[in-house]
Amino acid sequence: MKKIIFSSPLKVGVRSRKSGILMIFCIVLFTGIVFGAISGRNADDEMMKRLDFIFQTNYNVRCSQGLISAFVSSFGSYVIFLAVIFLLGLSLWGGFFAWAVPFFKGYGYGLSAGWLYGIYGFYGVGYNLLVVLPGAFLSALVISYASMEAMGNSLKMAGLFTRSEVKDDMHIQMKKYLKTMLLMLCLCVVSAVLDVIFAVCFSWIFKF
Repeated sequence: MKKIIFSSPLKVGVRSRKSGILMIFCIVLFTGIVFGAISGRNADDEMMKRLDFIFQTNYNVRCSQGLISAFVSSFGSYVIFLAVIFLLGLSLWGGFFAWAVPFFKGYGYGLSAGWLYGIYGFYGVGYNLLVVLPGAFLSALVISYASMEAMGNSLKMAGLFTRSEVKDDMHIQMKKYLKTMLLMLCLCVVSAVLDVIFAVCFSWIFKF
């Protein structure tokens, strides 16, 4: 009975703290969106083409490419971010830089959204809402959550060198981290599928 009484508030406290940290990472991502949107209004075509491989900003290609090509390009873009996050979580110093990935992800989305609005006005806003946003929203949550997990794993690894007593089994912790990242990878697949579905359904409306 005592275990139930004392463990439940503890679990609630851990979940509440984790939710608060996730919220901070989402705020960092949103800050990146704001900065990207401001920069995007002054971006030119050459700059957007150079960033296309990471941020999927070539909308002429996006509106005309086949289903498989659209999926591979979207999924590849998401995997780049997830791979960076995964490696940061495996290093002792990675936790201090994990927050930068959501910011950069948000900056890329904001950059493309600002560029679309600056060039095409509300026509570009419509494309962003109908084609880009659904997959981008899910991928943004994935990147934020994965970054939080990477920071936590990195800090726990660093804790091995500062604590005299190790409370967590690092083997179990690493298995948990790998399973979490595998789940995030699966959600990246879902995000890429959403990109394809909404592109097929609505991209024919827009001609850039």
